[in-house]
Amino acid sequence: MAVPRSPVAWALVLLVVGLAGIAAAVALWWPRTSTEVHRVAATVVAPASCGDVDAYDRVELKVGDRTHTAKLDGCGHQRNEVVEVVVPADTNGEFTVQAAASTPEGMPLETRLTVMLMCLSGLAGGLYAYLWTTRGQPTASAEAA
Repeated sequence: MAVPRSPVAWALVLLVVGLAGIAAAVALWWPRTSTEVHRVAATVVAPASCGDVDAYDRVELKVGDRTHTAKLDGCGHQRNEVVEVVVPADTNGEFTVQAAASTPEGMPLETRLTVMLMCLSGLAGGLYAYLWTTRGQPTASAEAA
């Protein structure tokens, strides 16, 4: 003989579903940048042909009060072209910079939305399975008849 679910049990199930939905929404809109990146404008001083083995443009950039010359992880730019780059934390000695356009700032919105919808669909499927198993059980009033 199955015991019918009380309103408290339903409230608990709905509370868990609601909290999971809120947690998924927060995870979707929470910023995903773990470290601050230092972006600066750099001027190409020596362009490189993309057909070369060592195809790195040379750029000049200013970090703080010092002007540095670094390798740009890219090729095919024009001389005196201004490119926004991401500077590594250690700028002592020879270093390579990346174009800021190729550096991701966090998980894209589409990916976060996909993850959130997958989590919510799994939660909905679990709730549906829970409801399906509890609906198939006879209640005390049905057995008495």
